[in-house]
Amino acid sequence: MCGIVGSIGFKNTKSFIIDGLKDLDYRGYDSAGLAFSFGKRINIYKAVGSVSNLEAIIPELSLNPYMGVGHTRWATHGKPTEINCHPHQSMHGLFTIVCNGVVENYLQLKQQLQSKGFKFVSDTDTEVISNLLEDRYFETRNIMRSIEETMAVLTGSFAVVFIADMDPKHLYFMKRHSPLMIGRGDHFSLVASDASPMVRYTDKYIDLEDDSYGFISNDDVEIFKNGEKIPFQFTKKSPDITVKDLNGYPHYMLKEIEEIERVIRRLMVEYYDKGEFLFDHELMRALTESDHIVFVACGTSYHASLVGARYFDILGKSTSTHIASEFAYYPQFPGRKPFFIFLSQSGETADVIHCMTTVKEHNIPCLVLTNKKGSTLERGCDFSLLLHAGLEVSVASTKAYAAEVALLALLANAYSNRKEVIRDLEECCGVIADIDQNLKGKVHEIAEELKHSKDIYFLGRGFDYDMSLEASLKLKEITYIHSEAVAGGELKHGPIALISQDTPVIVTISDNVTALSMRANIQEVKARGAKVFTFVTEPLANDTDTIVVKNHKRYLSPVVMSSLAFYFAYYVAVLNDRNVDKPRNLAKSVTVE
Repeated sequence: MCGIVGSIGFKNTKSFIIDGLKDLDYRGYDSAGLAFSFGKRINIYKAVGSVSNLEAIIPELSLNPYMGVGHTRWATHGKPTEINCHPHQSMHGLFTIVCNGVVENYLQLKQQLQSKGFKFVSDTDTEVISNLLEDRYFETRNIMRSIEETMAVLTGSFAVVFIADMDPKHLYFMKRHSPLMIGRGDHFSLVASDASPMVRYTDKYIDLEDDSYGFISNDDVEIFKNGEKIPFQFTKKSPDITVKDLNGYPHYMLKEIEEIERVIRRLMVEYYDKGEFLFDHELMRALTESDHIVFVACGTSYHASLVGARYFDILGKSTSTHIASEFAYYPQFPGRKPFFIFLSQSGETADVIHCMTTVKEHNIPCLVLTNKKGSTLERGCDFSLLLHAGLEVSVASTKAYAAEVALLALLANAYSNRKEVIRDLEECCGVIADIDQNLKGKVHEIAEELKHSKDIYFLGRGFDYDMSLEASLKLKEITYIHSEAVAGGELKHGPIALISQDTPVIVTISDNVTALSMRANIQEVKARGAKVFTFVTEPLANDTDTIVVKNHKRYLSPVVMSSLAFYFAYYVAVLNDRNVDKPRNLAKSVTVE
């Protein structure tokens, strides 16, 4: 959700910023802009739509800019227009600024500035920051004090990078909650929302702390906090998690669906070796000593947490699951010794970070499952488990969901010392490979039949219901078709009123405990004229089923059956000519609440 790229002293500023913005496009955006500094002259370019639109309006540069900043904007305050696009300048042009995040008290601050004579041209909260900096600079004539006094009055989350007109040799930054990293090279410095724009040029990074600020130059980095200069260390990032390559696939989503089997196999290697689980002993002790496990997540990760909670429920452990944006305002701390498990693919999900902060204030131990080492959640939690899924570019998560569920299965089985999970996951990988090779064509046929549907319903019970929630979300995200997931037993409690002639209903049956009940649900919707499609495992199948999947352990069905659901959403989106990897209004990493 929004992306920042900046450089100083780099040999080709234009290409770095344009390419860097493209590297960040997976975060989601609706407009893009950049600013180049040629000493006292600053050139600004903005465009609605893709980074390619921005690239097309930038002329050939006869001189390489000494520094520059770029931004991809996902509209929050104000529509996606050129005027609202970043960079923004302060009223007198002293500061040229790009910003990720949300300033919650921007209206109050804007009114204060307007009373002092400041005029605004955009609807954004970012322009408020630029004018605050200018207002403070008029008072202090000191850039660092201006930053400190500006940060003191801002409420919310932000990552800010700006060019100061009076200091053409430094690029400034300030950061609270929203991710921001610095990279160092040979006589140049870089800054970006994450490592992906910088990985080709350096392996030395600084993950900035919250409420830190400072500046970079071609040969220097200085970071401050609470008025004091603070020490820092460079860390290294593995380039394999940040490199984007379609490898011949038409879309990242399809590529990532077909990487699920490989991701699961890597998880087995990372967390099990020579007959022993490799989870941290202190983590396992904390899980054992807790009397209640609380799962907190958003979207796809929330659906994975529902599965994880079932795993621990089956083991007799008391659990609860919460949507992070709800828990943030209505926190609950059940039991005498609760333990929290947060799930976030990016590790930067704003709502989950809010929840983590609340939990840490109560000195309650917590674990995060994330794909991003060094992310805010990974650094902030007592324990972390990496998904090892590699970079997931498509906004609609697929392999990260499968990785979350598989990792929770490993964790729960390690808790109960049940080593058969490795055999079960091996079997699971074989079934997924069969889907990739032999069943996706059948899914394509169903997608062809249902591509013009206005509503599609998913039915399931138990683990199949959890997976149906994720299947419905994927369909909504990338096809824009209305969809709902319904627990089979809830049909008669309202949703069946929505079923009429030819209403598409997709039913998943992988659980022998509820198979007969699901067959009864099929008859109920058929009696109302529904067009039913069934995804069923071999032992529970009959001659009328649409797709039959090889047998596998019931508790891993959310991983196996999700492959079918992901293929279905993908093919419907492609057949409707949707932007599969970048659906409208959505961002890969939701870094604002």
